[in-house]
Amino acid sequence: MAWSVWSVDTVTGGDRQRLPVPASFSWGRVLNSGGSGISVFMLRDSVFSRLNPRAVLREKSRTLVLDWDGVVVYAGAVDRAVYDQPTGRLTVFHSDIWTTLSGRLALDHREAVSKLVNQVFVSKSSGTVAKKMVELAMQGLAGMNIALPITLPADVAGSISRTYYGYHSEWLRDVLQNLMDEDGGTDIDFQPRWVGNSLDWLMRTGSLSSGSYEWHVGAEMSGVLDLSHTTDAMNVATSAHANGEGSGVDKLARSTRNLSPTYPFADRMSTFATETSVDALSRYALGELNAYSTPTEQWSFSVLASGTPKVSDLLLGGTAKTWMQDDPWLTEKSYTNRIIGFSGDLSETVKLQFQ
Repeated sequence: MAWSVWSVDTVTGGDRQRLPVPASFSWGRVLNSGGSGISVFMLRDSVFSRLNPRAVLREKSRTLVLDWDGVVVYAGAVDRAVYDQPTGRLTVFHSDIWTTLSGRLALDHREAVSKLVNQVFVSKSSGTVAKKMVELAMQGLAGMNIALPITLPADVAGSISRTYYGYHSEWLRDVLQNLMDEDGGTDIDFQPRWVGNSLDWLMRTGSLSSGSYEWHVGAEMSGVLDLSHTTDAMNVATSAHANGEGSGVDKLARSTRNLSPTYPFADRMSTFATETSVDALSRYALGELNAYSTPTEQWSFSVLASGTPKVSDLLLGGTAKTWMQDDPWLTEKSYTNRIIGFSGDLSETVKLQFQ
């Protein structure tokens, strides 16, 4: 069992070519956000003689794929390359498909005047609205090189009605962030995987909870290393305000508050400058209050990539149960959290993050 590194075409996911094992390869994946990494290749090694480094490591056009026993764990498009000529050392910076999508506007690129075309959704789930906006950002005229190898989820009915006005020219990343942050908002994960010999990104939406894992801290052969637990109350709020479109007394705004708070009173205010729906603003305010009503609690520890579960079995959003033994700070018998991220390198150790 071992790691393998590949290069594929970013737009199609095809043209898979296996790369020599790099001198180093850091990587990371994060729920509801992008992951990234840095790889170092020694181009003068004889193993590179069969490849054209400029072709398989071309910025943006190529994506590096890391798999464990044939299962993709991470993929990231090449963003930047720094070459040291005396040593033949090439340092490659890469990031996953969130970065690619972040460079796109939530517009219909098939239209000559995109700002005149609105996107209207009625009785949809937040995950379906997110899916539709990603789908929109991959549609354009022939020759635009705009498609991406993303498999989209099925539509799901819901309670959201939303209009995105073309003249606002919103970034797709901002649209997705708002859909994740609002009350009852969706999770989003683009899970890299092989479909045949091509890379595909499976878009997962909704309240992601697939995958159930257990670790026994302190038990013999538990495989758990370097457990860390952090609580942070710097952003705790008991009142949340969401401001929308407009100015002065005509500015749209909604707020909500906790009428029996455990913590001292504190406000939190967010601005959604293009939002014209008071219903959406109410959802944003409630989502902010729910997210920051208590201190953030975050866990992390490392496990073996070949352990149980294997790194190739992990899913972002999965349920993680951690069993403790006679700990002076973590006094409960067990704790249940969600996997919000994992990262590593080419070693046997993988770092997990929970919340």
